[in-house]
Amino acid sequence: MRHSSRSLPLKLSTKPFCWGLGGYRGILQCDGYGAYKTLAAAGDGMTLAFCWSHARRQFIELAQGMTAPIAQETLQRIAALYAIEAEVRGKPADMRRAVRHERSRPLVEDLFTWLSTQRARLPGGSPTAEAIRYVLNHHEGLARFLEDGRIELDTNTVERAIRPICLSRKNALFASGDDGGARWAAVASLVETCKLNGVDPQRYFTDVLTRLVNGWPNSRIDELMPWCWPAAEKR
Repeated sequence: MRHSSRSLPLKLSTKPFCWGLGGYRGILQCDGYGAYKTLAAAGDGMTLAFCWSHARRQFIELAQGMTAPIAQETLQRIAALYAIEAEVRGKPADMRRAVRHERSRPLVEDLFTWLSTQRARLPGGSPTAEAIRYVLNHHEGLARFLEDGRIELDTNTVERAIRPICLSRKNALFASGDDGGARWAAVASLVETCKLNGVDPQRYFTDVLTRLVNGWPNSRIDELMPWCWPAAEKR
């Protein structure tokens, strides 16, 4: 989900900043963090689409020991969904939805039915039962990609985009306090929005800061947004 002129996708992994999504209307692709569910439950028009990468994570851990056949089969079934997605990646949303309806929907429905059966056979406190419960409890949001070709199967694209920010958190300790943290978040968002719009962040900040110091009018600040800046740079 982006600004109409390609701004930063609305998927936040920095949990304390979920409040910044208050009032947002549209699809939010995310993990199962409770704050997202609370916002969606407020009824303001936010729809959650959950991430299959997060859903399979516990099964990957269980399958590593090669002693968890349910986890191994679950991963094989999810891998079949990813194989279909690889074929339609980059295609128009309507085409993606049609392919998902024909090929992915039966796999998803069968997976949920199969997992429900397996859970009934397992001790409630077992790690495999816990992994299954996560998937079943997020059934609706995990299946939402079937109805909307704009939705991805997971949040990996955004996770990769914000990884440099997460890795640099210790370097950002100088921010100190809410005001400093807000300024750091604004700068980080501008850097990532530059990347989304094919703008070199260093050139952008050098030019924009120079213009601001030289008296650029506040009434024209929108012209310096990353999606407008290439035109301003030429003037």
